[in-house]
Amino acid sequence: MGIIGVLALATTYILITGWNPLPEMQDWLKRTGQLSSPEATWVQRAGGQPSAAVVAGAAVIVTMRGTIEARSLRTGDVLWSREADWAAVAGDESGAVAVVGRRGKGLEAVDPSSGNARWKDPNALGAWTFRDVVLTLACAGIGDCTLTAHQPSDGGQRWKMPLPGIGRVLAGVNRDLLGSRQLSPTYREAIDAAPAAMPSLLGFPIDERVQVVDTAIGKRLREEKPTATSRIVVVGGRVLVSTAVPRDGNCRYSLEARDASSGRTVWKKDGYDLRTASGAGCEQRNDPAGSGGVLVATRGDNRDVFVAARDGRELWVGTPGEAAAATDGQFAVVRSSDKQRLKVVDLASGGVLWEQPVAAKSAVAITRYAVLVSDPGAGTLKGYNPRTGRPMLDVKTGSDVLGYGPTGLMIGRGRTIGFLAFS
Repeated sequence: MGIIGVLALATTYILITGWNPLPEMQDWLKRTGQLSSPEATWVQRAGGQPSAAVVAGAAVIVTMRGTIEARSLRTGDVLWSREADWAAVAGDESGAVAVVGRRGKGLEAVDPSSGNARWKDPNALGAWTFRDVVLTLACAGIGDCTLTAHQPSDGGQRWKMPLPGIGRVLAGVNRDLLGSRQLSPTYREAIDAAPAAMPSLLGFPIDERVQVVDTAIGKRLREEKPTATSRIVVVGGRVLVSTAVPRDGNCRYSLEARDASSGRTVWKKDGYDLRTASGAGCEQRNDPAGSGGVLVATRGDNRDVFVAARDGRELWVGTPGEAAAATDGQFAVVRSSDKQRLKVVDLASGGVLWEQPVAAKSAVAITRYAVLVSDPGAGTLKGYNPRTGRPMLDVKTGSDVLGYGPTGLMIGRGRTIGFLAFS
């Protein structure tokens, strides 16, 4: 009778308030179920909703809103936790550091396993993290900012330079610079969270201008200003000017590469759509897709191409219907016209390394260690060696990929996270 009374009260409450507990119950069951089958090496509950998880040596750095956690890569146990307004990982594998920033208190670079501070920059209000350097931004006043390059391991200063304009708009970690973006949207946040090698040139967007910085010596080479019909980015050691002009109901494209020191034109191509423009006015709101020194474009004959930003060479040209799917600057993933096959191309030679049949609606991403193919319909996630095509992973999962390392993937659903080892 008591149980019936409780159920009656609950039913009355639901009818009066309109509250539907079913979605919350389904969400709870989903979040507490298995992350994958076979199950991950370990499964743990994070302190918040993870946005990314970067493997750093023997630790995994899990970033969440307002918090950063370090966990053992072997067991998933918490090694340390800190409050953070922003955080990221710099350095490479065993030499990595977690960069933790607090507003008004600068940043600390800490050991991923112990949480002990290796070095500090109390004046930094922003940072960009790479495998070989940490760039910090400090601003004493309006228009009085400096950019400093540090060794990730010990904070040793490589160079320091003034950065003109109101640089405070770039406060935070890894704020967007004017370069290329990942072609594939699949697992983009996880891929962007992993530190990459620092490019030879970077383009800082300040005061509607592009400040072109030589990262080897810490010198501002020039300032570029885009027009109403052009977008300027810095990719592959060149300043690229993409122009889109409306004409006869279409956008007419041209692409020019300039030398960063002199500003002279190095190469120029017409009819190459970098997918930066949208709308009837051909407004260019997006950075071009690509990675490293490689750009993705569609030629005037509607064929997808991968182009070397430095000299304008076509590294690969698709057949009619083939589509560029993903690239890391070294390898390219191409989808067939019927969408049921993938092939991986070595961009250094242009040769096809391997091919693989896939579901037509599968999603593709390429990381430093694996080509990932996700099939939502079948609920599967597969991984292949980028160079050989050797299978590295084959699981059933509806979880998201939060990060990756040389030995496996970090996956998660809600606050539940786990580590999937490569075979």
